[in-house]
Amino acid sequence: MSNRPGEFDLIGKYFRPLASAESGAADLCDDAAVLAPKDGHHLVVTMDTLVSGVHFLEFTPPHFIAAKTLRVNLSDLAAMGAEPAWYTLSLSLPSGGENIYGDDWLDSFTQALEVEQMLYAITLVGGDTVSTPGPLSLSVTAMGWVKTGQEMKRSGAKPGDIIYTSGTIGDATLGLAAVQGDFSELEPSSLEILTERYHRPQPRLDLGRELYGLASAAIDISDGLVQDMGHICTCSKVTATIRADDIPLSAVGQGIVENDPDMMNVIMSGGDDYELVFCVPPERQNAVTNLADKLNLSLTPIGVVEADGAGNQVKIIDGDGVEIRMPTTGYRHF
Repeated sequence: MSNRPGEFDLIGKYFRPLASAESGAADLCDDAAVLAPKDGHHLVVTMDTLVSGVHFLEFTPPHFIAAKTLRVNLSDLAAMGAEPAWYTLSLSLPSGGENIYGDDWLDSFTQALEVEQMLYAITLVGGDTVSTPGPLSLSVTAMGWVKTGQEMKRSGAKPGDIIYTSGTIGDATLGLAAVQGDFSELEPSSLEILTERYHRPQPRLDLGRELYGLASAAIDISDGLVQDMGHICTCSKVTATIRADDIPLSAVGQGIVENDPDMMNVIMSGGDDYELVFCVPPERQNAVTNLADKLNLSLTPIGVVEADGAGNQVKIIDGDGVEIRMPTTGYRHF
C-alpha cells in the first residue's frame, strides 16, 4: 500500500506552499490560475517533460530531479532572453509495489523545488498530479516576460556571423557516464564536477537577457551542440562550420579527451549542457568580450555562419581544416 495522501491532501501539503495568492494562483484552490499581463512585454511559454529512465536514472535522488526538471525549462526561457515568472507542474507518480515515491520522497522533492524557486524568482501557479503504473514523469510549463520585440529567436543568423558558446561543453554528457560507473579512475573531485553538471544544469538567464541587440540568433544546448546549431541553421536557412579544436572544455573534460580523442565526438553530440550557442555579427565581437567580463562567464567563438542554403548543414572541422564525420549529431527523441 502507498503511504501517499490523496490528491487534494497531497496538493495542500506539498505544493500549495510553493504557490501564492499574489501570483494569481489563488493558493492552488481553483482549477486554473488567473495571470495578469504585463504592459510592454510578451509572455514567453515553454514546456519540457522528463521521464525516469529516459532523462534521468531511475534511482536519482528527488532533489536532483526537482532541480533538473525546473532548470531545463528555465534554459529555454534564457535562450529567448526572458525573465522567469511562473510555472506549472504535472507530476505522474508511480504507485504499487515497493513504492519509493511516498512522503519522504515528496518532502525532499518539494523542498528542493522551493530552493529552486527562490534561486530563480519563479512561482508555482498550478498543475496536475496523477497516479501511474510507471515510470515517474514530470512536465513543467514555464512562463517568463520579455520586452515586446526583444525576444531572441533561432531564425536571424546571417552569413558571416560568428558562432559563440557559453561556458564549457560536454561535462553533462560525461557526467551521465560517470553516474553510470564510467571514469572510475578520476579523482572524486573531478567526478563531482561532472555529475553536478549533469544533475544541476545552469540556465544562462543573465546571458540571455543581455543578448538582445547583440546576437542575431540563439538556442540552448539540450540535445547536443551540433544538432542544436543545426536547428539555428534550419530556421535561418544558412549553413555553419564549427572548429572542433575551439570548442571549450573544462579541465576534467580536456583530460578525458586527451586520454581518448574519440570522446570528442561524444562531447559534440551529447546533450544536457544547457549552455547557450548564439550567432553574432563580426562587428560586435568586442561587445561579446565586454559581456563575458561583465558576467564573469566564458563566451568562446567556435565557428562561423556561412552561405544561405537549405539549412541544417553543420560541418565540423579539425585543426587542419579537415572535416570530421560524426556518426550522430545529437540526441534523438524518436
